[in-house]
Amino acid sequence: MILIRHGVPAQTGLCYGRSDPELAAPAANTARSLPAALSQRPGPWYSSPSQRCLAVARHLAPEDRLTTVDALRELNFGDWEQQPWSEIKRSALDAWAQQPLDFRMPGGESGRDLFHRVQAWATQAHLNENSVVIAHAGSLRALAAIVLERPFEQTWQWPVPYGTALILNSHGTGFDLWEHDV
Repeated sequence: MILIRHGVPAQTGLCYGRSDPELAAPAANTARSLPAALSQRPGPWYSSPSQRCLAVARHLAPEDRLTTVDALRELNFGDWEQQPWSEIKRSALDAWAQQPLDFRMPGGESGRDLFHRVQAWATQAHLNENSVVIAHAGSLRALAAIVLERPFEQTWQWPVPYGTALILNSHGTGFDLWEHDV
């Protein structure tokens, strides 16, 4: 299974999840930076409906094999969306840091909520070694926990670089860069 995170957002310092910020570079640039063999994968191909993911997916996947999946959206930060991190109350950020998976963002959701929605989709999806998923750091980490049958507490902080194709490593302890057909 290949996992791809969208490209780098144009604006930094803002809290975003469900909102859909512009990318720093066109999605076509992200798609071209990925291994050429990726476009030959048989799929199935799945993408978050967020434009920052879907635009990349449309450059890579055959249209007839691409499915958009609402469950793959990023964490809903609710009232924090599009707010500068520096303007979110320190006490709220501290409360989130103390319970990172169970703290529910005001007007939004918790990390555990994100995990459960990805899990509900993944249990009925036809994921296999040929699947390609284009999404966000949060939903890709949740998917890793589900596929590896590990607690989300073990995967929720795994690094997920922007604009890269990743695979779950053979030890099940993180992601490896996917550079060619495996």
